[in-house]
Amino acid sequence: MPYLKVEILLPHYYNGSAGKRKKIEGKKYSKTFEEIVERFGGCTVDNSTLIGGWTDPNTKNRISDENSTYWVVCEKTKKNVEFFHNLKKKLKTRFEQKDIMMYYVTINKF
Repeated sequence: MPYLKVEILLPHYYNGSAGKRKKIEGKKYSKTFEEIVERFGGCTVDNSTLIGGWTDPNTKNRISDENSTYWVVCEKTKKNVEFFHNLKKKLKTRFEQKDIMMYYVTINKF
């Protein structure tokens, strides 16, 4: 059976102007972790700070980001893919972001 490895980059700061960045509270990460563990029985968190950047397509402003990675391996089912689509919407609201980088790759487990 094929599996998915889903990676979610969660931001360290709320969206805002460069000089007024506010750090996101730890309870939002804990809640996200618990939701994933409850659904799939596990989740791995890499708290190494990932530094990234992107250009806002609306304003053309360059944005610098700091993120942590959450990842989970689960069966590749329509129900699980739908769960992650819904989770992405929820995380955009929870973390007050224009978008959340989330993707998956299909894997085979040994």
